Amino acid sequence: MKNPRRSIAAAALLLFASLSFAPVSAAGQADANLAVILKGLQTFDTSDVGPAMALHAYVFSHKDDAGARRETEAALLEFIQGSPAPGGLMAACRALRLIAGPASVPVLAALALKPETTAPARYALERIPGGEADRALLGALDQAKGDVRRGVVFSLGERRSAAVVPALTRLAAGPDAILAADAVKALGKTGGPAAIQALVAALGRSSASMRSEIASALMLAAEQALASGDKAAAASVYDKVFAAGATPVSRQAAFKGRIATASDPKDMILKALTGKEALLYTPALAMVPANFAGPEVAKIAGLMDKLPAANQVQLTALLAKYPAETVRPYLLAAAENPSLDVRLAALRAIAAAGDGKSVIFLATKAARAGGAEQDLARDALARLRGLDVDAAVLEHLSKTSDEAVKAELVRAAGERRIAAAKPALMEAVKSGPPSLRSRAAAALRTICVQGDIPGLLDLLAGLDDEQARETMIDTAAAVARANPRELARAGEVKVRLAAEKDPQNRADLLRVLGKIGDDSALAMVRTSRHDPDPAIVDAAVRALADWPTAAARDDVFEIARTSGALNHKVLSTRAYVRMIGLEPNRAPEAATADLVKVLALSPRPEEKMLVLGMLGRFPCAASLKTAESLLDDASVAAEAKAVVDRIRRSL
Repeated sequence: MKNPRRSIAAAALLLFASLSFAPVSAAGQADANLAVILKGLQTFDTSDVGPAMALHAYVFSHKDDAGARRETEAALLEFIQGSPAPGGLMAACRALRLIAGPASVPVLAALALKPETTAPARYALERIPGGEADRALLGALDQAKGDVRRGVVFSLGERRSAAVVPALTRLAAGPDAILAADAVKALGKTGGPAAIQALVAALGRSSASMRSEIASALMLAAEQALASGDKAAAASVYDKVFAAGATPVSRQAAFKGRIATASDPKDMILKALTGKEALLYTPALAMVPANFAGPEVAKIAGLMDKLPAANQVQLTALLAKYPAETVRPYLLAAAENPSLDVRLAALRAIAAAGDGKSVIFLATKAARAGGAEQDLARDALARLRGLDVDAAVLEHLSKTSDEAVKAELVRAAGERRIAAAKPALMEAVKSGPPSLRSRAAAALRTICVQGDIPGLLDLLAGLDDEQARETMIDTAAAVARANPRELARAGEVKVRLAAEKDPQNRADLLRVLGKIGDDSALAMVRTSRHDPDPAIVDAAVRALADWPTAAARDDVFEIARTSGALNHKVLSTRAYVRMIGLEPNRAPEAATADLVKVLALSPRPEEKMLVLGMLGRFPCAASLKTAESLLDDASVAAEAKAVVDRIRRSL
């Protein structure tokens, strides 16, 4: 059976299309279409937006035809008086909001007094032009009570009509504190000279709690005045709110307004930042970007040391948006500030505004600092923009003799993928100090391409440092894996391994093959498992355990089953569990059967926990039974219970 809701939606979309694009020439056809739409809205529950969309399309397509507009309005008024579903009532009132005129006011005003219909009715009334709607809402204000009355106050504010100001002013001074606060907000929305005058008068005689509401309303009215071009009116309001000092927040907001309307905003900002009222530092700094351009900001940046730490952080952040030549000295100085927060903010700003001249400072900072400060210095080095930055990294890399600083420059060259740094990095791997070789080998991973693989293998063969060798194995494999031709990734390494005689080099090449995971190389690795040299056998086992695909799954299981070396058994067992997880779409029963075989091979809690974790990814009756079998094993009982619960939920 077809989904009835989907069918209704499809019909509504067809109706939407016909109403939006078909010419409406016959009044009878138009009335029939509207009748169909309203019938659908009679029981509308909002779960399917089709009927509401159809009504909106109908109204929009008829709103410019005076006759059709009147007929549509009349039909909608009749509809909303017929007790439609709440969703249908709201849809109809949304439509009336687009086309309603004075004729709709009496009907909507009556509905606005009823709790169950007040919201949609007022929503329509709020946008009907003319004094009729004002008078209707004012009349409703006198009759309504409780939440309905509060809603009417809200709608009066939405009208933004001077005619409602007297009534709102009386409410704002009334004994009902909640209603008074609502009226104050509505006066703020209304704006204009009369509302502002009423709010200013109330500000002087109000309680402390109400003063905050009035200050917020005045700020809203001032924004409207400023947006309409009445700068003088806005400035007057800002001055009054600032002088009243209802709350620190209102005082700060008013001060920003004073700056925005001042004849000399720059002077006001400078005087505030050199004055003694710390409350004004934050709003003054917030207005700097709008008033100080380019090199002018140096006047502000020079005040850094005279500000509290919190405002130094604020200033440092805004300097990031200015030219590096202007702000660099101030940011570099801030990065040495006694306050950690200021130093961190400065490093973030340098990342955005720094240039090539910031490179050596950041490299030195990264080499000397720790924690978040070091992380941010490294991040800044990686993110600095401009070709001059790459050139500066290369220049300092060739000049500096400080190993720690050079290591940070090597890291930056890799993170920035500076191709021109390749010769220097290769030389650092080949003949650099031990502390630098591994770092340089890691940096080559992001710079080298397929054609560099022979050179990388040459470097690997010449390394005697174990950490650097491990890193170079990872790098050579990562570069090879970038080859889009999967079965050609290991070509260079296979050729080199076939000709290599040195046991250490052969072992390293086998490890590279394992990390590449080119299935065409599996035969060479399998053969090496039977080599007379234990080091070669060990490398072959590790290569199979590293294999990134499930192609070596049977190999590692065989090693786990037959090897007498504990380390090989553990490596292979873990690799086998991992490889089962590489095929998430396998039948859960088959995956579980393979995991059960692991439990028979290893009694160690570590491997049992790995198996439990994987069982949860293959929920079925068999995996549930297997997990339950481990509930009595004290070494993994807690993990087993969690997995059992997870599988049960999945099933």
